[in-house]
Amino acid sequence: MRRLLHINTFLPHFLLVLVFFVSGCKGSDSDKISEGIITYDLTYPYLKDSFMQGMMPKKLTMEFKNNVYKNSIESAMFGTSLVSFCEDSSLLFMMHFGKKYYYAELDAALKDSMISINPVPDIVDLKTTDSLAGFLCHKYMGVFDNLEDGYDGDIYECKDIDIKNSNWCNPFDELEGVLLGYEINQFGLQMRFRATEVKDTIVSDSVFMVPPNYKKVSLERILFELEEISKAL
Repeated sequence: MRRLLHINTFLPHFLLVLVFFVSGCKGSDSDKISEGIITYDLTYPYLKDSFMQGMMPKKLTMEFKNNVYKNSIESAMFGTSLVSFCEDSSLLFMMHFGKKYYYAELDAALKDSMISINPVPDIVDLKTTDSLAGFLCHKYMGVFDNLEDGYDGDIYECKDIDIKNSNWCNPFDELEGVLLGYEINQFGLQMRFRATEVKDTIVSDSVFMVPPNYKKVSLERILFELEEISKAL
């Protein structure tokens, strides 16, 4: 079932929701990667405004280990990140802008609220495989019927990464594997993610901790601050 909430200010909610949209896979086989970093290129195939293109994030980084992962977006002016603790279904959202360093704790109910503000595509199994970032992927099609041109987005699912229950906090929960390639639509803007590198490497536990200089606030406060960022941009 698709859900869409019309919101006048795009960018602040984009910055928050964007970090929700990388999913992991379920499994515990010893040959799967259980710790590492995935780097994604982020493009906007139908955005014609060159100024807006320049303002939008270009990369997303996912760090993972021990059934915890962190999605991060950084720019010269601000940064946002989301930490998902998959075993107890809890989340931390962090942002920094200038001298402001905030974080909020999210539960499943708040997660559902954030996912519901964007359309959820129907997923069609194409029953074929392809490779991305050097990994074999099963290929699907995500169908967005709310788009006027009927655009469909490719989805590349990889099952060689071991994060249990990581799909609990994104709209692709019917798929078990890491999405190395996918597309989402937010407020009429189509975004394309493609993994460019998957590194099997050690990740420090400190990556998933809230830095001591961050202040705990409500999710509403973070949304307000992100809206202020959009005005500054």
